[in-house]
This record gives sequence, structure tokens and C-alpha cells, in this order.
Amino acid sequence: MEQPDLNRLLFIAAETAKDVFQQAEKDIKNIRRVKVDLPRDVKIEGDYKLEELIIKSLLAQSGYPVLSEEAGLVAGRETDSGYRWIIDPLDGSLNFSRGIPMCCISIGFWKELDPVLGVVYDFNRDESFCGIAGKGAWLNGEPIRVSEADKKSKAVLCTGFPVGTNFSMESIMKFIDDIQSYRKVRLFGSAALSLAYVACGRADFYCENDIKIWDVAGGLALVKAAGGMISIIPSGGKNLFNVIASNQYILG
Repeated sequence: MEQPDLNRLLFIAAETAKDVFQQAEKDIKNIRRVKVDLPRDVKIEGDYKLEELIIKSLLAQSGYPVLSEEAGLVAGRETDSGYRWIIDPLDGSLNFSRGIPMCCISIGFWKELDPVLGVVYDFNRDESFCGIAGKGAWLNGEPIRVSEADKKSKAVLCTGFPVGTNFSMESIMKFIDDIQSYRKVRLFGSAALSLAYVACGRADFYCENDIKIWDVAGGLALVKAAGGMISIIPSGGKNLFNVIASNQYILG
């Protein structure tokens, strides 16, 4: 079977992310509108509008299946290759709906459970993080690499609380115990953006349990492409994983 042209696919993903947001933001008031109000999250019009546009673009230009948060797995022409796109059309929906500028579009391309390439587009700052595992990673065309922090006491940790988090006292105390060895802790409300920051060295370590695969697919590929290390362990639920990503010193 012919191997995919990764440079071409990276270009498709990066251009798709920019193009679809430019289309959607023409109706910015409507795409911020809350469509489903959940106890610890929201679904907004932008989730569905951006998903529709991204899936249409990726299928038309590549033919590989697309796994997405709202639509599930959408079949493509290349169904037997093991390759697929994994997208989060709008990571940080609640942030976006409130005008908090910590949200992005995330597009990953994986083979089975192996990240191949990723794009995270921060449309608030017009920052396009792109990377191909084994080839390199870039921010707006400039090379990026994970940090060289060699101890947790020197490291900035990015983490968060997924929708299904158990907020019992026992769980919270374990969370505190896990994070207190880091220099600083940041909860941005966007797993994809957190991982992009690890990839470019703004942060040093990311961990989150029971996180959906589409939240981290693009970002994990970026960290891997930027010389970092990743750990992806199924956590029991469908599309749920315990995820760690960092440089080779802390995680190695």
C-alpha cells in the first residue's frame, strides 16, 4: 500500500484549520451561541459548524477517515490503511463562548494509536503549530522544540479536569499530591493548546487522565515531532486515555 505524502497532508491540515475559521467567524455571534448546556461543559454552534467544514475539507482532499468529537468516525475512501484523521473542531468551547482567548482547532493524523502529524491553530493569536513525527515541528514556519527543563521543580505543568472528573475529596487530594513538585501549574481549559505549548517550550510537562483522544491527538503529534516523549494509555472508556507528554529529560 502506498505511503501517505505527509508533507502534503500537513499542508492540507494547516490550511484547512485557517480556512474554516475564516469562514465561520463571519457569523461570530451565532457560532458562540450555546446549543447544549451541560453540567460541566457546553456545546456551542461553533463545535458543529467547524466540524462540518473540517470533515468536508479533509475527506475531499485526502480520502482518509475522520474521527471527530460530535460526528464520531466518518468513513473515507482509504478505510483499510490504518490511517485516520482525529479532530477537535473547537478545543476550549466554554472559553470560546465566554470570550476567553484560550481555544483552538486541533487536527491530528494517526496510524492506529501512533501520532504521525499534527496541527493546532490558535486563531486568537494567529499561531499555527505544525509538526510531523521524525521530521520536525514549526510555529508559523519557524522551527520549535521542547524545553530542556530537567527537573519537575524547574518545570511548568499544564493539566486540567476533563468533563468526567471525579471531584471527591480523595481525588482532589491525589491531584494536589501529584502536582505539588512542579514549579508552576497552569490550567488553560484547552488540552490541545497546552500540548502545543509543551511542543514549543513555553511549558514543560502535560498530564491528564480520562481525556478524550480528539482533545489530544493533534497536540501529542506536535510534542513527538518537536523532540518530546509521550505516553498514551487506554483508561477504560471509549476513546478515553491517560496522557503524559514532556521533554526527554523529565519523562525519559
